[in-house]
Amino acid sequence: LPGVLATVLALKEKGYLISDSAVLQGISQVTERTGLKGRWQTLRQRPLTICDTGHNQAGIQEVVNQIRQTPHRKLHMVIGMVNDKDISDMLKLLPREGEYYFCQANIPRALDADELAREAARIGLSGTVVRDVNDALDIATESAGDEDLIFVGGSTFVVGEIEGL
Repeated sequence: LPGVLATVLALKEKGYLISDSAVLQGISQVTERTGLKGRWQTLRQRPLTICDTGHNQAGIQEVVNQIRQTPHRKLHMVIGMVNDKDISDMLKLLPREGEYYFCQANIPRALDADELAREAARIGLSGTVVRDVNDALDIATESAGDEDLIFVGGSTFVVGEIEGL
């Protein structure tokens, strides 16, 4: 979202006439108009299950802000990342109170779920390793109560593997 708004501002500075209402309408209908999925997308209502493709520091910070604003009893985090990024700063942003399910996308770039769990444990995040994204989501769903929040993300590839998305 910050990138979209920065682009709109840059276009306005170049003389393009873009109304605030057009920007709001475009953002509110981005999935329908573009097919883009996985941006704070609701997968299920009870327990509330959300996915987001945020995969860098700014994206993870936005996800954490959204989680804090979303009412829930307990937090379940299905997380996977890629192996060619420094993940330590991203992991430090994640909520400590969550129950984590460390997974990995089925791609060569995926960070091994065991390695992700080890790195996460170093900063106080705890949970279990469930390599397959959908298996991890199933286990989180079985463990969650109706008032809980399940989040799936950490990588565009993790979100892309969610069945039925």
